[in-house]
Formats: sequence, structure tokens, C-alpha cells
Amino acid sequence: MSGAALHSLPNPDRVLFASDMHLDDHHPALVERFLTELAARLQATPASGSTLFLLGDLFEYWIGDDAVGPAAQRLAALLHDFAGQGGQVFLMHGNRDFLIDSPLPGQPGHPTYSQRCSATLLADPTVVEIGGQRVLLSHGDPLCTDDVPYQQWRAQCRQPAWQAALLARSVPERIALAQSLRQQSAQQQQSAAVLADVNPDAVNAAMDAHDCPVLVHGHTHRPALHRWSHPHGQRTRWVLSDWTEGDASTPPRGHVMSFAEGMALPVAVD
Repeated sequence: MSGAALHSLPNPDRVLFASDMHLDDHHPALVERFLTELAARLQATPASGSTLFLLGDLFEYWIGDDAVGPAAQRLAALLHDFAGQGGQVFLMHGNRDFLIDSPLPGQPGHPTYSQRCSATLLADPTVVEIGGQRVLLSHGDPLCTDDVPYQQWRAQCRQPAWQAALLARSVPERIALAQSLRQQSAQQQQSAAVLADVNPDAVNAAMDAHDCPVLVHGHTHRPALHRWSHPHGQRTRWVLSDWTEGDASTPPRGHVMSFAEGMALPVAVD
């Protein structure tokens, strides 16, 4: 099942990652912080030969490619410019923006969000090769197998028929439903925080299946670099940070980081 890597990227310094920005037009400070940092990082990185991976939950919610708000438009323009200069851009669904690029009923010619970004939408998981090393990329939620109700919900909401029925509703109806689901999710996270982390057996099984010694994912909001010994060799799991605005007592979280920077982080003590 391992198969060939989707892309071979020779320079770890020019492979950039971010996830879990949860961009929302109702939180302009966070939108501004992320877009400013991303723009600065892309400007400092020669586009030709460089790659950006955004591994899910780019947005707080996504109700369809026919409802692209100002923050999403600004991000698309930034990514389109980077791609136009020779950079590669890859997106991945998260648990909040899984409707990105989903077909809109009755609108077969409508541009997808990935097209607006000049980006490629990746399957979850995807294997790439970075600096000669096989790396497994995931949003992370498929690995949270202890949360059985969530996995059942995930299986349902990824069905094309379910998505088509939702996208056939009006935009206001979809917004109301997304806000309701978001409130339910927040309540569930408060009552079952431990279920939101990845299952170690699921992690090892995925890395075994794809013959990858390195896994990069987001979703859990537990940024860290983990290393451990395994019968198949040394393994590494880099958990990308979520993005927050911060306040008087808590600094903001979230950075665009290269693969080389991620692999050089202090190793977490498990």
C-alpha cells in the first residue's frame, strides 16, 4: 500500500507548512496576523522550487465554493500570486472546511476554491518525499480513532450525496447549520478533550501502511515534535500549531514553518 510519493521535494528549507488557522471574517485580527505572516514568508522564499502545504481547517467553517468571504478571497489572491511566480500550493481538507471544492448542485462550471488559489487539493493522507525522506501528510482527524462518534460523523459528512443535499440549501441556511455544528463541536471538545488527540496505534498503522518514518499533521491543537523507536525504525511526528490571536496573558500561537524548522524543534517529552 506504500506506493510512490506524490512529489519529490529536495530542499526541506523551501517546503512550508501551516494548518488550523480557522480564518473567520468575524475575527479580523487573526486573519490579518496570518495573512501578514504568510505573505512575508512567501516573499522571503524564492517561489520557484518552493512548496506550501496548508493541511486543513484553513477556515472556521466552509459552506461551499459559492460563499467565499473576504478572508478567503485575500488568501486565494496571495496563493495565486505565489503559484504564478513558480511556487506550488497544496491544500487539504480539515474537519471544518471539508466542503472546499465539493461540486455545487446546478453549477457545474463554478470555479472551485482550489482553482481560485491555483492550488491542488490533496487526499488525506498523502505521501510526499522531502529531502529524500518519505513523509506522510494528514489533517490529523482520521487518526483520532478513540472518538467514535466523531469518526461516524466524519464518514457521513464526506459522502457525496450528503454534501450535495447540504449544498442544495440556500447560503443563509448553510451558515445557520455551520454555526450550530460549530457550537456542538465546542461543547463536545470541552467534555471529551482526551478524545481529540491521535491514537498511537492509529499513527503507527498509518505510517506502516505508507512506509513513512515521518508524519506531519494538525487538527489536535497540540503543537509538538515527537520521536520514538519502532520495530521499523526511528519515527517522527510533527504536530502543526493552531493559530490564535492571543490576549493580555497568552501570546498568540501559530507560525508558517519550513520542514527543516519543524524537524529542528525540541522533542516533546511524552
